[in-house]
Amino acid sequence: MDNNNTKTKKDQKQDFKVKVGFQKFAFFSFDKEGYVMRLRQYETTIRRKIKQLRENKKEVSNTDTIASIEKEIKSLKAKLLNNTDNAVLYYFIEHIDYNNKVDMDKVKKTQKAIADELCLDNAEVSRAFRKLKELNIISFTKSGHALEKVRVSPFILWRGKAITHYNLMKELKEEFAGTPFETKLTAVA
Repeated sequence: MDNNNTKTKKDQKQDFKVKVGFQKFAFFSFDKEGYVMRLRQYETTIRRKIKQLRENKKEVSNTDTIASIEKEIKSLKAKLLNNTDNAVLYYFIEHIDYNNKVDMDKVKKTQKAIADELCLDNAEVSRAFRKLKELNIISFTKSGHALEKVRVSPFILWRGKAITHYNLMKELKEEFAGTPFETKLTAVA
């Protein structure tokens, strides 16, 4: 092309995809596939199963069966996001850098140090890490006990350029097994 200001149709189409994709992402939390709605659907599914188990428990007299139902209810309750899970997630969001990488110079390097900083129990923080990773909300790698890299899912929020977000979404399939809450609830069949 003679004019440097004129874009090819292919370039214009790519720009449109990026802008529309980023605009859609910016409102992602408000549509049915967004974080907020996925969280609600995920937790509603669990609560529905818990409610059904409680109703079933009323009809059972066998103590072994009652104990089994109570164990399953406890297991399902543990899958719901709790205050510790949110505290850990928000701790990382507070220290998020471009491309959703957590600035490792600004965060504590171990789960124990994070637990101490947030005044939380170490075991609860450890469970929160596992749960947030299993639910595709964060990804992290460790060397021994030290965190090497932490990233918040770009499906939740994004810090960076729109074009980078568009391209990175394709690349992160290895790091995040899916979108948030895209997990199998084995106990919720």
